[in-house]
Amino acid sequence: MERGFSYLVDQHGDAGAREIFENICVSLFQALYGSKAKSVKPSQGDGGLDVLIGDLPCPEKVYQCKFFLDKIDKSQKQQIRKSFKTVTEKYTIKEWYLCLPIVLTEKELLWWSQWKNSMEADKGIKIELCDGSYLINSLKEFDLYTETFDDDIRLQLDQIVKELLLDRQRIAEEIIYGIEDIDNIEDEYNDFVFVKMLESAKVTDLNTCKMEYFNAEISMKESISKDELEGLKVYGNLKKKILSVWKTQYRIHKHPSDGNNLLNNTYLRIEDLDSSTLYASGEYSLLSKKGLLHHLANEKQLGWIEDYLNKLTEYMRIK
Repeated sequence: MERGFSYLVDQHGDAGAREIFENICVSLFQALYGSKAKSVKPSQGDGGLDVLIGDLPCPEKVYQCKFFLDKIDKSQKQQIRKSFKTVTEKYTIKEWYLCLPIVLTEKELLWWSQWKNSMEADKGIKIELCDGSYLINSLKEFDLYTETFDDDIRLQLDQIVKELLLDRQRIAEEIIYGIEDIDNIEDEYNDFVFVKMLESAKVTDLNTCKMEYFNAEISMKESISKDELEGLKVYGNLKKKILSVWKTQYRIHKHPSDGNNLLNNTYLRIEDLDSSTLYASGEYSLLSKKGLLHHLANEKQLGWIEDYLNKLTEYMRIK
């Protein structure tokens, strides 16, 4: 979608947009005329000059920029007349151009044509209007349009790319312990509550869950070793978020006796939220975050079947 000059106000406010509009005109005319185009620093009594082509006191052309964004009424007409009068009384010029960010209405064009013809006849100076349409097309011609109007989007995209690269680096640097890294995983954690919770819910892939629990344990300890208070805070906050994820899935997928569907869907949701809601410091890999589910189960804060605490008690009694 093509943007007009009102976009500058949305981004920078009225005062900022006015200054940027003048800078845009300077860039355009310097691209058009090269070193012959000179900008004039705004100051009291600057003679109504924004851009001049050539040298003072007899420049070839003078460009006056007026950031009139809504309409040309009595006040704007007076400012145009005053600017023209000031510069023609102070300097000898051949051509005078008015730069506006808008396209004039039929009524405004009629006034402009009448005033322009009168001044050209009286002063012998060529007068032209550079309206918003002309300026935008000229910006495109000199490849300045994107730089002018889409720089903020490009910066946003650059930031997104930077974050994606950092996220990719974070994933590449994550320390993940697999089954092959843990000796006798089959015999580890068998007496832990989270394992009994899984068994009572007919989940059979216990070794994977044990490995996830182990990764979460290592991540927690590494985080605390760097900064105990901050590490405990990150660990606690991450568990709260994961517990909230589980609660939603529990309401949707709870089953009287089989917890596999609930476990798998909770895993999937954690994968979806890994780099957003569940983003944490580099110690916590995706595997660790899944392992925090089993930390919570070990604390009896969650389970994998309906009425999981009573059914865990019954399972333990039978065992």
